[in-house]
Amino acid sequence: MHATWPSGGHWLADFFSHRPSRPRIGVIGGMMAYFEAIMPPGFRDERRAHVASVTAHLPDRVDLFDLGLWADQGDDAPIRSRLDDIDIDVLLLIPTMANPPAEIAAMAAEAGVPVVIANAHGLARVDEDYDMAALCRHSTNVGTTMLSAMLRRLSPPVRPIVVSGFLDDIGFHDRLRRAVETAGLARRMQGLKIGRLGLPMTGYDHLGLNADEAAASGFELCDIPLEDWTGRIGSVTDDIITAAIETGLPQNTRWEDTPNLRRAMRQALALDALANEYDLDCGAIACRGPFGDRMENGAISCLATMLLANTGRPFAATGDMVTAVAMLIGRTLGGAALYCELDAVDRSRDAFLVANTGEADAGWCPDDGVCEIRDASVHSGRQVPGVVIRQTLAKGPATMLGATLDRTRSARLSLIAMEGETLNPAKTALKVTAGWFRTSRRPALSAFEDWANAAATHHGALAPGHLAEATHWLGMLSDLPVTAISE
Repeated sequence: MHATWPSGGHWLADFFSHRPSRPRIGVIGGMMAYFEAIMPPGFRDERRAHVASVTAHLPDRVDLFDLGLWADQGDDAPIRSRLDDIDIDVLLLIPTMANPPAEIAAMAAEAGVPVVIANAHGLARVDEDYDMAALCRHSTNVGTTMLSAMLRRLSPPVRPIVVSGFLDDIGFHDRLRRAVETAGLARRMQGLKIGRLGLPMTGYDHLGLNADEAAASGFELCDIPLEDWTGRIGSVTDDIITAAIETGLPQNTRWEDTPNLRRAMRQALALDALANEYDLDCGAIACRGPFGDRMENGAISCLATMLLANTGRPFAATGDMVTAVAMLIGRTLGGAALYCELDAVDRSRDAFLVANTGEADAGWCPDDGVCEIRDASVHSGRQVPGVVIRQTLAKGPATMLGATLDRTRSARLSLIAMEGETLNPAKTALKVTAGWFRTSRRPALSAFEDWANAAATHHGALAPGHLAEATHWLGMLSDLPVTAISE
């Protein structure tokens, strides 16, 4: 049953603003009461302060729940009680010193969620007065190996992400933030709901997933009937389209109110309502066909996919189910995911021209950048209804992410992460988004051979930041093969 749109525009305060619920992170600190006899008074408070110093830098994009400090078996019951009361997505273990692991590992196994171990060192220099008390106080390496070994010894085993560093090093906190967010995404990948609006274009079978193929990776395929989609498109009124154009586009966007923009916004509104109703994590729309440019009031999906990406639920075009998963990874961990291809190689730059047929992600656009919406016309490869988008890509570290069904490796989806950097904006005659992507592995065509040999499809998701390590973590937690292409 399709949505019924209200007659007024007051509800637009929440329009295109849906975000997935924030990961709920349970935190358990660990110590060893056995050594308290040689420690000064207030030692447990000192250990709690250590835990607080580790979590203080985690972002407000997650919800933290302090489950307690484990020192001996007397702490089991209160920690278990808190675990029972809170539905967590990730368990963050923070050994503050040597830490007998059996009880904490058992609780982690029962929680059944991804585990991150933060091996945070408060001491950066060993001086001549370093004594046995100091050895015990600063034994976080020992506590970390205790926990990691015990978790992997369980049946079934638990594979933790281990992040090590110094408390005064911002790089450590950055990696820990990414590890926690990756673990949250891994939790979300359990039962990931992918919407499918139409099959891939004829001959593009390498982009699709059927229900059995999705289930093999632990995903749920939500197949949307054409009749349902047609009804949703038809239910969007002109008044709602007008209000959405005025309030739903990114602030730095240039546009003109044309019939093609209105067709594209009608599709975006319908897709947003559908994603809400089905509680989709991501999806793909075959917009060149009956679900898009060939339906009454239809359009290609460039505007719809840009606006849905802003909500944290990215959609790929072309019915590209596999790249939809790569886009979700890039959007969640990097903050943006541009649906694009590795096109020509500029030999002097040793860099790929990355481009597409009109898709965009406003998360890639710097504050002083440009995001232009224009009628598709011939700018999208052929005469089609709807709009295309040309945007600036921020300069800096970047990763091209891919997802593919490579049965030479697994019946489950395989992930690919190729690191590099985006350069200054590309100057071409294209009226769609294009930019330079220089891979860390050089020359560019050698990196491309690795990309192709990893069974990459012809589309990828370009995301800000270096994400190979995070993709490796995600693959480990989700039991998905990963190929990393980096320096």
